[in-house]
Order: sequence, then C-alpha cells, then structure tokens
Amino acid sequence: MRRLVICSTCKFSAESKFAPDGRTGGQMLIEAMTLVLAAKNREDVIVETQSCLWNCTKHCSVVIQDDQRFSYITGSNQPTPEQAEAILDWFDAHGQTETGEVPFKLWPQLMRGHFIARIPPVKA
Repeated sequence: MRRLVICSTCKFSAESKFAPDGRTGGQMLIEAMTLVLAAKNREDVIVETQSCLWNCTKHCSVVIQDDQRFSYITGSNQPTPEQAEAILDWFDAHGQTETGEVPFKLWPQLMRGHFIARIPPVKA
C-alpha cells in the first residue's frame, strides 16, 4: 500500500501557526493536494491526514509511505499548489521504482532539500 500522509497541524510559517485566513499551513497543503489530484482525476492516490507529525521545525510535513519500498519523511514543504504538484510528481516517480529510491536527476526542483529521513519497509 502506498499513500501520502500530510500533517494537518503544521504551522503556516516560522512566525505564525495560522495564515491570514485562519488555516494552518498543513490545512492549506492538504487542500492544495486535494485540488491537484481532482484536476488530474487522480483517484488512485490515497491521502491521509495526521495531526502533528512531530516535525514542527520543518513544517509542512509530508510522509511518502509504502509497505514494499522505502518510505520518506519530508519537511519544509510550502502550502501551495506548486509544492503539492511536486510532491505528487515525486510520489509517482517513487512508485515506478522497485526499491523506492528515485534517482536525484528525476526529482522535481521543489522537492530538492525537503527530505529528512528514509525508512525501510518492514520485513516479515
């Protein structure tokens, strides 16, 4: 199973938990991802939300989770449609690999510098 897990409580910025409209950065990124997926008719991508991923210094946090390949924790994602698009592009490249290791040259520019940890799949 593959999915994106997006922190719903991530701050909007280093200075403010909430955007001027009252939403958290996490809520904004979730909405951006939802809109990107809808625009692309991507019903195949599972997006789950999680309250606090304990990565507050690197908000907005997204986990690219996979039970067969490496999973990744990302941070410092901007709560924008462009960032959501880059996350989705990387997620798709990840899904096309056997191990979950995406060659750096295939990384969208907006995903460079956002990776925090790589977690191997659980072995039975």
